[in-house]
Amino acid sequence: MAENKVELGGVLVDFSARRVFVGGEEIRLMPQEFNLLMVLIKYHDCALSREKLLQLAWGYTYAGDTRTVDVHIQKLRQKLGLEKTIQTVFKLGYRLNADI
Repeated sequence: MAENKVELGGVLVDFSARRVFVGGEEIRLMPQEFNLLMVLIKYHDCALSREKLLQLAWGYTYAGDTRTVDVHIQKLRQKLGLEKTIQTVFKLGYRLNADI
């Protein structure tokens, strides 16, 4: 990503510092939650399957269940208030619906 910071409707993501702020207050994300958020931002407005998200955010060697993605998405939505921004794509996966 060319820029080090991105704002998503009140959520400021600082990639170089790996920090996230909501309304000026820092929200602690687990490392994998941050990785998933970075992937969603990088591919914003693209529908990504759970398998593709696993590949991009967890790495090629991750052998876990795709349900892991659902749990991490739920945590991101709750922590960052992005319930409407991180959209579920029926029978596929997820999309970050944002102008970046």
